[in-house]
Amino acid sequence: MSDAERFDAFYAATRDRMLVLAFALTGDLPASRSAVRDTYIAAWHHWSKVKRLDDPEAWVRPHVWSHAQRRHTARIWHRDRRIDPGLRATLDALAKLPVTSRKALLLTQLTATSRQEMAREVGLPLAEAEQRLQSATTQFSLQREVPTSSVRQLLDALIAHCADQRWPRSTIIRRAGTTRRRTHALAGAALVVVALVGGGMLVTDDHGVHPTLTAAGDRITAVPSGAGRESSTPGPLQITPASLLTTAQMRRALPGRSWRITGTDPRQDTALPCQRRAYADPKAPTALVRNFTTRRSKGKPQLAAVQAMELSTNVDRAKDGYDAATGWFAECLVPQMQLLAVHRVKGLGEEAEQFALRAWQQPAMTLVVGVARTGRITTTALTRTAGAAPPDLSANLRMLVSAVDDLCPATVGGHCSALPKATPVDAPTAGDPPMMLSAFDLPPAAGVLRPWAGTTPRQAMKNLASTGCDASRFHGGGWKHDATRTFLVPGARLAPAFGLTETVGRTTEQKARSFVDGVRSRLASCSDRELGTKVQRLSGDRDMTVWRVRTEVTDKRTVTFYMGVIRRGSAVAQVGFVPDGSHSMTTPQFVAVVRRAGERLEAMPE
Repeated sequence: MSDAERFDAFYAATRDRMLVLAFALTGDLPASRSAVRDTYIAAWHHWSKVKRLDDPEAWVRPHVWSHAQRRHTARIWHRDRRIDPGLRATLDALAKLPVTSRKALLLTQLTATSRQEMAREVGLPLAEAEQRLQSATTQFSLQREVPTSSVRQLLDALIAHCADQRWPRSTIIRRAGTTRRRTHALAGAALVVVALVGGGMLVTDDHGVHPTLTAAGDRITAVPSGAGRESSTPGPLQITPASLLTTAQMRRALPGRSWRITGTDPRQDTALPCQRRAYADPKAPTALVRNFTTRRSKGKPQLAAVQAMELSTNVDRAKDGYDAATGWFAECLVPQMQLLAVHRVKGLGEEAEQFALRAWQQPAMTLVVGVARTGRITTTALTRTAGAAPPDLSANLRMLVSAVDDLCPATVGGHCSALPKATPVDAPTAGDPPMMLSAFDLPPAAGVLRPWAGTTPRQAMKNLASTGCDASRFHGGGWKHDATRTFLVPGARLAPAFGLTETVGRTTEQKARSFVDGVRSRLASCSDRELGTKVQRLSGDRDMTVWRVRTEVTDKRTVTFYMGVIRRGSAVAQVGFVPDGSHSMTTPQFVAVVRRAGERLEAMPE
């Protein structure tokens, strides 16, 4: 798909959502419509950057809001007098909220952003953003005299009001964006020429030819190695495109496909999902990135790959860069990006790991990211497969091995590969708090397109993760570090009981073992003790068991509850999940969540 086609599809799919957000913020439909138009013109101007973002809408939204507020502020308060009284009351109630609180409410109710993304977008720490959101929801519901559960319904009425707007054709938007880009380029070039001529300086290459972007093409031959920066390693070390993987190496690593290079760039920027800054080692901004794609093959999922390498000025900084890069993928903050598994690779460079991730946003994608360090160079190999197929860790490892073996001879003492072997390990410490599950540990419930959001952990005075069969407690009686939190899906139209709750705590190892044995015993006898309750054991081993509990509330209504308990030494986690009809998890998915809860227990304080 060409850039123009991708932009046109993005413009058509998102412009109505942006209009609703701007209208809800300002109550001014003409200003909002103009703001959306101007923002997409700017988006085409910057499309080379915007298209690489994991969520281009996150770039568009702030610009739409800024344009809408500026246009609305420049006009006297404008409101369509023919507007429905109920809708007018909704807009009046929104207008009474502080702007930051209003944005937090709109992001949570009208978009699929997570709580963390919402906090970043409104520019507040997570705890303060959640407090503002709660206050805004309460204040809005009081103004409109409705329960908080009806807030989304009122805001949905704005969507209907903004529907059927006439928009400029995408070709007009792109033409205006191209004109804007040329105008900016000419203005910038004029300033540069004035500066150079005024300083008596012009630039030419070795043959006296003035360089141009067209002439440069893909002729990258070397990247500065950090000259002028502090370095503990003597000698000028450089990385070049010759050090990157070739299509022949990609065919050997991932056979059966026709690979082609779609770009080689001297900056990493946001080439990788989950990436939080341009360089893992900010002290050594020296990198190369190469993108690969496969030709479409009938009956096979679309494949793509990325290799990135980053040169640090010394080994210590390279270690810090490696830790930062692995941290991105261990704690990926992209909404609906789930960490499936982690493998540690021995016999490859100085250190290496693989991360299997699943992007659940439609269309779903499976990613495997291998990160390795050899000497002063950190390299990342990413493979991306369309759909929810099992991650191909072996293919990614072959790609990572080829990348390291190309680099290690030039890394001043860096190790190459020596019978590399990947073994599964617990998920690295991540999340807040790290001893509990986070949103990136959870798969979505079937048919639920919005991301999970976790409540702030609190002391486990009550254990909502337990069932009526076991009624277990984590508070008092020698328990410490007890905590509980619930994960919900804001904005999704689900039953009020839907959600996943985890409760954790630490006691003595003997008491922890007795606690788990007691839960098992009470679940095993529950069907005999509780009429209308059926308990099925789904999975289990020495320290973990998972059940499905079904209770007949009435002749026509049955409540289903999934529960698992897991122990790591003296620490215990209990996880409960209440589905909503067909909006549920598969048994393997829930079992994997309980196992991940056990892995997280390793971070619990003693």
